[in-house]
Amino acid sequence: MIYEAFAAGHCFVAYDLPGSTRGFTFSAQGRDGNGSMGDEIKLGRGVTFNIKLPQVAECRLLKDGKLLQTWKNRDICNLIVNEPDVYRVEVYREYLGRKRGWIYSNPIYVR
Repeated sequence: MIYEAFAAGHCFVAYDLPGSTRGFTFSAQGRDGNGSMGDEIKLGRGVTFNIKLPQVAECRLLKDGKLLQTWKNRDICNLIVNEPDVYRVEVYREYLGRKRGWIYSNPIYVR
């Protein structure tokens, strides 16, 4: 089951010292269906990304590796996109006096 999740990209990388990452989700909803990390979803008239963080943090949505949107001090983030591309999430938290990478998601492919 674990190998299948890795192979499908249904996973993320986390650094749990700043706080537990249990409960993190990154998903997409479109007219023709839903998807999560590693999935491909049809654009249609738009896709809504839903990000749920286990704790308040700085969340960044990247489109093809470039910053698209930043939310600060949030634990729920949503955005509607209207362009096909590769989207992923990076989350940062303060720990030991510095901003540190906390969560790095696998992408969702919008076609």
